[in-house]
Amino acid sequence: MSDLDLTKIGNILKTQRLAQNLSLRDLSAKSNIAASTISQIETGKTSPNLMSLKALCDSLKLPVSALFLDDAADRIKLVRKSEQQTFVRNVSNGKESIESLITKGTNEMWGGIINVPAKTDSGNYSRHGGEEFVFILKGTLTFDLEGNETYLLEERDTLYYPNYIGHRWRNDTDEDVEFLIVTTSPYNF
Repeated sequence: MSDLDLTKIGNILKTQRLAQNLSLRDLSAKSNIAASTISQIETGKTSPNLMSLKALCDSLKLPVSALFLDDAADRIKLVRKSEQQTFVRNVSNGKESIESLITKGTNEMWGGIINVPAKTDSGNYSRHGGEEFVFILKGTLTFDLEGNETYLLEERDTLYYPNYIGHRWRNDTDEDVEFLIVTTSPYNF
């Protein structure tokens, strides 16, 4: 790595650490890397190995890829309507369409519009990493969080939950339901 790369990586790590109100000792405890080593990495005085970078990034909840992007402009992605992709999957009694709104980027987040036909459900509980946000655009949808409540969501209602909780939905109505879903992990079709 060049000196410029080391300085940039150090600045990103330090900015993230300070944004999370963590001291060097706090980050050291979370990452199992000596505070003095973290300080040297942040100031560009030492070249960290990949395992150290991963440990620091995991502790800061920062993707390692963020350290190697040229600048913030690399993280901005415009997806035109013509570039959006629609997927169809079989569900009980019909086919559910999923319009992927985010087709570019580093896969740190995914968003889509899901159309749930009348009298269908998503099937078994789904579990994955990250968090998920649901916003009902049209209709009424029953959302089931395993081991928790079942929620009846109506137009403009929102639901936010960690993805490690099993989740599934069903449309008990005679009308199609459309909802926006945003998740911090890639969506499996």
